Amino acid sequence: MNRPTIPPHWRSHTFRAMGCQMTVWLEHQNADTAVPVLLEAEAMFRRAERRLSRFDAASELVQINTRPGVWTAVSDMMWQVVTQALCMARETDGLFDPTHLAALEAAGYTHSFDQLPLAAANGRVTPVSNHLGQWQTVGLNPETQSVWLPSGVKLDLGGIAKGYTAQQVVNFLSDWGPCLVDAGGDLSAGNAPTGWPGWPVALSAPYTGPDRPREELFPLWLVDGSMATSGIDYRRWRHNGRTAHHLIDPRTGQPAETDLLTATVLTKAATRAEAWATAALVAGTAVYHHLSARGLAAALIDHTGHLSLTPALTPILANISI
Repeated sequence: MNRPTIPPHWRSHTFRAMGCQMTVWLEHQNADTAVPVLLEAEAMFRRAERRLSRFDAASELVQINTRPGVWTAVSDMMWQVVTQALCMARETDGLFDPTHLAALEAAGYTHSFDQLPLAAANGRVTPVSNHLGQWQTVGLNPETQSVWLPSGVKLDLGGIAKGYTAQQVVNFLSDWGPCLVDAGGDLSAGNAPTGWPGWPVALSAPYTGPDRPREELFPLWLVDGSMATSGIDYRRWRHNGRTAHHLIDPRTGQPAETDLLTATVLTKAATRAEAWATAALVAGTAVYHHLSARGLAAALIDHTGHLSLTPALTPILANISI
């Protein structure tokens, strides 16, 4: 489809949160009504970031990570995110693993990505070592809504936290009208805008540099679902003389040696899309048959630029012209 003209009653608000640029969209005729609603959507992201960030020493997540061997009662939000993260670890056979924070820190990812080059230059990184995934060692007590971590295990909720929050924002905005949340390129949509088959979005080519525009490979209509992309094309840094990235292979405890540049997954739930995008990227091109067997809609781009689409993506690509 050609890039459509955005109607004036599609209200939007852009801000930075959770380390990336966010844009929230709401179809609403009244701007005076839409503006405070969109500002509340931003506030929801900020509240979640204060609770779920590993880069804020006062966050609830950091408090849990600094109390190994102790049952810690957690908030409703934290309980939902942790339980969903562990559920996805089980569904992906551990290829997605929220217990890899120690491995990320060992690989040099000790600060938010915006501050990472300075941190590395100042030498504030730890030696690389192995920290194998241990999601099955995390204890959950539903009766007391408590979490228990063994010594040496720390949680990184990252993309799952972002997906969870995006889904909550969609649920909130949907009370006011059709909506779309763009969380740093990961998209979650509510109902389709009036008269449209969905929200017009697109799958982009891998990142090649700050001065090079990203090509749109093909368009999509997104409605009542989420699209998440995981990749090693952007978040890279130098550590101990080697190029590292933020996607840890739980089988090795090291940045994944994968033959994929990006993996995009479309599912109903944002947390599921986030987890499977990560799992697919870690597993590499061999994951194609596994995704296909599960009926997951996915697009995989390898190091040669080859694009592979699973069969479940075909119906989504149908009828994309306006």
